[in-house]
Amino acid sequence: MGWHRSGVFLVTLLFLTSVGYAQTLADEVKEPLDGPATLPGATFAETIKIISPSRKIFILSNNNQQLAPGDFVTLVLDDERAIRAVVAKSHDGNVGIKVLRIYSLARWGRLRKGTEVRVLRGDDAMFGKKEEPKAVDASEEPPKIRDEDDLFNKNVVVDDETEIGDVEDTKRHIKPDNVVGIGFGMINQKDAVGGSQRATQLSFNWGYQFADNWFAEFTYARQSYEDYPGPQIATVVNDGIGRIKYNFKAPLYSFIMPYVGFRGRQVSSPNAGTKTTAAQKEKELQLIDKLEKDGNGPVVGVTLLRRLVPGWFLRADLGTDVLNLGVAIEF
Repeated sequence: MGWHRSGVFLVTLLFLTSVGYAQTLADEVKEPLDGPATLPGATFAETIKIISPSRKIFILSNNNQQLAPGDFVTLVLDDERAIRAVVAKSHDGNVGIKVLRIYSLARWGRLRKGTEVRVLRGDDAMFGKKEEPKAVDASEEPPKIRDEDDLFNKNVVVDDETEIGDVEDTKRHIKPDNVVGIGFGMINQKDAVGGSQRATQLSFNWGYQFADNWFAEFTYARQSYEDYPGPQIATVVNDGIGRIKYNFKAPLYSFIMPYVGFRGRQVSSPNAGTKTTAAQKEKELQLIDKLEKDGNGPVVGVTLLRRLVPGWFLRADLGTDVLNLGVAIEF
């Protein structure tokens, strides 16, 4: 499957609203399964096609045609369990799975795009050392993916005794350390003859979560004017911005991040004041000087994030430094 079709499939999976015909836990317990002594016969090989940035959504090949929505599966590496998951979607010879349990952080970390894994379908209670079978309460709801909320649910059981740290720190509204984004906006400036010139602004952001919900962020923003401060004069503005943000959770999978920071600016306009009268020259140079001076100093504002799919956000920056709209990704 090509990159385009894979991307469409991943977006479809992440906006899934319901999954029917899911296996119940009682069905799993009843399903026969050989122990690890006959592991090759009890499992089958599939290949990991895509892993979401949060590593909670996987797309696998379904070459054996044994996986269907609602199936509970275990991914096996080196004859040991890595993760437990449920099949959420099947499409075009591939399936999307949602991670429910991490048996080993080390093996979970080794799962990569292109890795061939053994897949165990159904009950894995007899895998490894024998345990007394647990009674199943028929009145309990099975852990199905019922709606879109379940795909965004961050609750994953971790059995490994290794320190999981920030990966599953429930105090964080955004779990990963890094949020990287790109934005686009428009800015107007008054030129030397009293008109208004519009510049496009591109910005690139990298935020690092150094403490729970506290981010340190660096932003590079670039503005490009075609006719500023006068006709046929190109001016480029480069901004470097450092910010400190705090992240608040909002409804509808959204986040509000007020910030304070400092901006440094460099303006390049080689032709300003070279093709005009003395009065016009002075006016153009004053505008360039003001543009640069006004860009140096403290900044305040707010960043708004709206989760689109796991790992991806729609982003808006509203501040004294930038006004733009874009996208961001967490990792």
